[in-house]
Amino acid sequence: MIEVGKKLSFFGKVLQKNDSTYDTYPVNVLTEESENVIVRIQKEQEVSLNKIYFFETETIQFKDKVHYFASSRVLLGELEITDARKEKLLKFFYHYAPIEIEKIKKDIEEILFSLDNKVIKDITMKIYNRHKDDFYLYPAATKFHHAYISGLAYHTHSMLMLAKGFFSVYPFLSKDLVNAGIILHDMCKIFEFDSYEGSEYTIKGKLLGHITMGANLINNVANELSYQDEEEAMLLQHIIISHHYYGNFGSPRKPNIAEALIIHFIDNIDSKATVLGEELNLIETGHLTSSIGVLERERYYKHKLTKE
Repeated sequence: MIEVGKKLSFFGKVLQKNDSTYDTYPVNVLTEESENVIVRIQKEQEVSLNKIYFFETETIQFKDKVHYFASSRVLLGELEITDARKEKLLKFFYHYAPIEIEKIKKDIEEILFSLDNKVIKDITMKIYNRHKDDFYLYPAATKFHHAYISGLAYHTHSMLMLAKGFFSVYPFLSKDLVNAGIILHDMCKIFEFDSYEGSEYTIKGKLLGHITMGANLINNVANELSYQDEEEAMLLQHIIISHHYYGNFGSPRKPNIAEALIIHFIDNIDSKATVLGEELNLIETGHLTSSIGVLERERYYKHKLTKE
């Protein structure tokens, strides 16, 4: 039995909120220790479903049951904790990208710092530094591909790794344009979705989309830096508006520079190959996957040479 009057602090995910006629209302919370507890929140305070909070509580007796009265609750995103600690919590409470945030952050920032062209580097660094916290949390989609916590950073990192092979084969490509374009191409998905957990599309996401918002963001930052008349700013915008290639997928223009075309191909490869790999992991050797939406609903055979 839990002792009444005991002070306890813990991280927990809000699973359900309940109405109450009392001055506190009960909230079902899943703790980091896999326990389901009832936390009582004061009526004038609010908590959101599916969010992680740090609760400071005191155990009380309520109708012959032990509840946890919350003297304080703070959203995970408002706490100053290490990336490793945040990653551990996100992996426990949510479907999470199969990555180590610290490693991919190091790889991405090494590429950012290596950009040579001043205009490209200044624009990309300003956008990255302004939005990097959300960039490492948000999914790349609500379904189809990389639709989980940190999916956006995972997808971006995979594309940057794939680009290295293209540079070795096609020397005419601008590494700066390709790398910056990859980092920026989906950045505005942080505005397209309402949150990083269990995301739904925002009104802006539905009416504008990340492509339009991305091109506008580059334009605004270029103006802030007095680069609005520089060709590099226009080239970055072109990469954003063309990376889906087809108008019915959101791109108002097809790629008309080499780097935009390559980014489209790399984006397409990673979005499809990642989903295929995830589907193959779900089945035994010698079987077919279920039909895969991003691959024209085809089914794929897992042969004996498939690597686990």
